[in-house]
Amino acid sequence: MTKPWLNPFPLPGWQRTPMRPLCPWKNAGHREFYVTVDDSDFQFDDFTQQMGDLSALLAEGRLVLVTGESGCGKTALVHRCADWVVREVDRLRENRELGPNARGLVLDLTGCLPDGPAQSIEERAAHVCDELFGRLVDNEALRPQAVEQLGPDRDTPRRIYPRLGAALTEDLVLVVLLPTPGELAAEVVQYARAFAGPKVLFMAESDLLDPDEVADVVRQLEAWVPPLTLHVGALEEGDVRRFVEDRLERHSMVGRYPRMSDEAIEFLTRWAKSVAQLQRTLHGTYESRRSLGLSCGEGDVVTVDDIVAFFNNGSRNGLGK
Repeated sequence: MTKPWLNPFPLPGWQRTPMRPLCPWKNAGHREFYVTVDDSDFQFDDFTQQMGDLSALLAEGRLVLVTGESGCGKTALVHRCADWVVREVDRLRENRELGPNARGLVLDLTGCLPDGPAQSIEERAAHVCDELFGRLVDNEALRPQAVEQLGPDRDTPRRIYPRLGAALTEDLVLVVLLPTPGELAAEVVQYARAFAGPKVLFMAESDLLDPDEVADVVRQLEAWVPPLTLHVGALEEGDVRRFVEDRLERHSMVGRYPRMSDEAIEFLTRWAKSVAQLQRTLHGTYESRRSLGLSCGEGDVVTVDDIVAFFNNGSRNGLGK
C-alpha cells in the first residue's frame, strides 16, 4: 500500500493548528519532539537542577520567569518545565517520598484575561485570582473547608494566595501558567510577593523584559523567594538544519514527502529569526506543495523556489512573511 503524501511538520494531534507550541503536559507524544535549538536544552537543564527534588517548591513555592524574543520558544519551554514537575511528582509518589494520592496539576491561565481596555495591575491580578480559584474548584484541588472559607474572597489576591498552599488537597503540587505581565517588572514583583507559598509553582513569560529589568526584579525580591529566571536565545548555527532533519526523519515510516535541498536549508538558516518563523515557513511550504499535488518521490526535493513561492502566495493572501 502506498504511503500518503504527508506534511511532516505539524505536531501529533494538532495537525490543524500547526503553530501551537509543544505541550507535553497535555499531549505526552510531544515530549519526543523537542529539538536542541535556541539554547533551550541548557535552560531546561538549569530549571531541573535548580528545582532539584522539589523540596524547596514543596516548602515555600517558586516563581519562574522565562524571557526571550517573540517566537523563540518560551511557551514550549514553559510547558516542558511544567510537564517535568508533574512527572517528578509522579516519581516521588511511586518512590513513596510523597503520599499515595500525590499528583501534579497544571492550570493554564495565559488566556484568561478579557479583551478590551487595558487593565491596571490590581484589576489584572484580581481577574487572574478569581479565574484560578474557579479552576481549582473545577479540578477538586481545594479542601472542601477551604472552598467555603475562601470563596467569598476568591478575587482578592492578598486573601487567597498566602493561604493557597494550605488550601490545596493533601500532596497536590500546583503549576500555574500566568498571563504575560502587562506592566512588566512591576507586575512580576507584585505577583512574586503575593505568590510565595508552599506547593505552588507560578510560571510567567515575557518578550519585553531586558536583562537589566530581569536583574532588577531579582534584586527587589531578595527578601522573598527569588524567582528562577530562564532566557531563551536566538537561533544559532546548526539549529535550522537540526530542526529540519529531525522533523523529516520522524515521519518517514508513515508518510511520503520530499526532502529539502541543502540550498533551501541554507536559505532558511540565513532568513529565519525564530523557531516559530521557521516552523511557519516549513509547514506552509510543504502544505503548499502537497495541496498542489506536486510529486514527492525519492528524487524530489523542496527548493528555494518552493519557499519563495510560499512567501509570495502568503503575501497575496494577507499572511505576510
